[in-house]
Amino acid sequence: MHPFNAPAHRAAARRSASVAVAAGTVLGLVAVSVGTAHAATATDRGRPGVQIIGGVEKPNGSYPFMAALLSKGKGNPRDRHFCGGSLLSPYLVMTAAHCVVDEKPKQMETVVGRTVLSDKKQGHLRNVRTITLHEDYDFALLELDKPVYGIAPVNLPTQGTDALIRPGAKATVAGWGNTDTEVPTHPDRLRAVDVPIVSHIECKASYPDYDKTVNVCAGVEGKDSCQGDSGGPLFRTLKGRKGVYQIGIVAYGDGCAAQGAPGVYTYTGSAKLWDTLWKSADGKRLKRLLGR
Repeated sequence: MHPFNAPAHRAAARRSASVAVAAGTVLGLVAVSVGTAHAATATDRGRPGVQIIGGVEKPNGSYPFMAALLSKGKGNPRDRHFCGGSLLSPYLVMTAAHCVVDEKPKQMETVVGRTVLSDKKQGHLRNVRTITLHEDYDFALLELDKPVYGIAPVNLPTQGTDALIRPGAKATVAGWGNTDTEVPTHPDRLRAVDVPIVSHIECKASYPDYDKTVNVCAGVEGKDSCQGDSGGPLFRTLKGRKGVYQIGIVAYGDGCAAQGAPGVYTYTGSAKLWDTLWKSADGKRLKRLLGR
């Protein structure tokens, strides 16, 4: 069993450009200024495995809350991209823990509000000050060295409710992952696809270790997230409400867009997830960064 209560499925277990983390690892919820390096080889990190399946390219300015995690370097950002994320507050980017479990803050950077990875004129590039890893679940927060203003962060579901994850409802997942499971390609422009939310019962049948208190499933044959999309958001727009509501973080799955194997996401409305976070040593500091 892999860390964060998630089993090892999907071509590299996770939907990131990383290789799987050693089974049995238990992570503490700590803010690290000198973290532990990304669980990917240089090749994996430079060439994300697979991305949004069945989606479409998005025009410039789409989903400005989107964040791309990049390995630091002088190369093309497209080649340095290894995971996605989302802006949770001016000082925080939310992503998957497996993306950054072995990453040192000084070895990475993140760009928020960029649609085309190679276009350095787009978005807000920031260094990472600290990385906070959840002790149990596939969830992480990146504290930025400078705030990102002028971009509306994502909204979160009310903790402990399931109103936004009812089976059959449509949600959107976005990222820069591969678009073809047979012949991997690495698009430069952000892509997105609408996917149906799947019931907990159906998900449990596909993934025995699935935990309905901290996970949500979404996807259908031909439409799914995949490697390279890890850490990115699953979100909904609600009639009469501004902004987007992020309901999930791309985590893992079995294959990509395969029949009977939807994608698994960390549920951002999980009271269990946030309760643990607030009780941690960094809880007060994180609440302050979130403006709570």
